[in-house]
Amino acid sequence: MSMSETKLYYRKSLDEETKHFDPILKPALHELYTARAARLRLLSEEHELKSYLQLAADISQAQSSLLDLESTSTDMSSLTLANGCLDVIAIARKSDWCHYLEALLSQIDSSAPEATRPHLETLKTMPHEDRIEAGVLLAQGSFNQIHAALAPFIWAALSSAIAVAARKVEAPLATGHEHHNCPVCDGTPVASLIHTGERQGSRYLHCSLCESEWHMVRAKCTNCDNSENLDYLSFESTDAAVRAESCGDCHSYLKVISHVQDPSLEVVADDLATLRLDAAVTAEGYGRTGLNPFALPTAES
Repeated sequence: MSMSETKLYYRKSLDEETKHFDPILKPALHELYTARAARLRLLSEEHELKSYLQLAADISQAQSSLLDLESTSTDMSSLTLANGCLDVIAIARKSDWCHYLEALLSQIDSSAPEATRPHLETLKTMPHEDRIEAGVLLAQGSFNQIHAALAPFIWAALSSAIAVAARKVEAPLATGHEHHNCPVCDGTPVASLIHTGERQGSRYLHCSLCESEWHMVRAKCTNCDNSENLDYLSFESTDAAVRAESCGDCHSYLKVISHVQDPSLEVVADDLATLRLDAAVTAEGYGRTGLNPFALPTAES
């Protein structure tokens, strides 16, 4: 079906359920990366982006094994700003995360698609100073200065180091203020995640950088806090498990991924596998505020 023929379903704002909640969650990294890899492999079957989803799965699986290198890394837990947020620029300037990059490249080398191998060789031979500079640029959000084919590997190594650091520091004190960006590292969210279980129906935003999650009430824009002019767009139905929450005030959108509708979903994997929805919502005039580690807004050359 062509994009012009694809129908987007609209649904008005969702009701917020009143619950006790933890303001910040830090999922266990090994389980998170392993589950992401498994979900990506499942989604890759018969997907138009099969090869890339499989590569993303290999990277995610490699990230789970990088955690074994933690004991050889410098203690990064002291690298925090005055507000308690991780200083990700300082972490990027340190060389520790480059050990993660070396290990990651080694692990995915044998399974990487033929088209990816030249980029892996570029990374393997990249001077140390250039690696550090690339890490700093990504940490700063200067995505357009990094080659699109190199960025996901550098991001995977750097974000793994930052995620490890995030689990060494105490969560910032709750202020009652709901953050648009991650309160642990100031990273951009991938998407909203609707929880099940003891947090049934609660919304958390999942960080693209440190893999933490932070609570935000439902039925308001995650970018401008508007609560009166929201629509929920999807291809399947108004109750689809993956929807785009679009704001008529600031004209932004962020995907909502619901474990209530489908507990098998994984936030990064299912966001990546639904890029057609992003294209359709962007065509409607909305700008994406989310960031996927495997679809960074980098330069093409």
